[in-house]
Amino acid sequence: MEPSQKVIVPGYSGKGLRVAAGSLIRITDVEGCQVGDLFALPQADPREYLCTARTRALNARLFPAVGQQFVTNEYRPILTFVADHSPGIHDTLYMTCDPGTYRRYGLQGHPNCYENYLKAAKELGIGTGYVPGPVNLFQNTPVQPDGTIKVGRSPTKAGDYVDLRAEMDVYLILTACSFDVTPDFIGGKSTPLQIDVFG
Repeated sequence: MEPSQKVIVPGYSGKGLRVAAGSLIRITDVEGCQVGDLFALPQADPREYLCTARTRALNARLFPAVGQQFVTNEYRPILTFVADHSPGIHDTLYMTCDPGTYRRYGLQGHPNCYENYLKAAKELGIGTGYVPGPVNLFQNTPVQPDGTIKVGRSPTKAGDYVDLRAEMDVYLILTACSFDVTPDFIGGKSTPLQIDVFG
């Protein structure tokens, strides 16, 4: 089956698109070892947004299992996690990287997911100025038994993907994480992600 929409998100960038309720969304790591920051907002009112905190609370998990749903800040289902054809390691605890992230490493003007989200949102006509907490697909940051968080390299291979279903008409934004300051996260460089929409 051919997708109705196909979007390549280049490394160090973000892209947004409109997705109709009931559509299947496939997000693929094109080259491997790449984290994607995913956001979803209802088209009816983009002041509402996919909320990672409420999603964790309602599912009683750090990340939804296949078959479970992501919910909004109004507790409404917005995406369902349909299938996982990756190593199954994802995150909802970390924030987006932003200019302050890179200033801590002495870097000015470094590409970052915060600004890439705002740019993609503006292109969709939803410049709310607010960046929700992201769903960090393929991110390897597990919580340890002592409560610390271990930062590890994303374990995905080229072609690994996840499938999600839109439960309402949404604005979907995906950024290719830019955190290249260590090879132990995305392999030292940001690489493309692909969005395919079916339906």
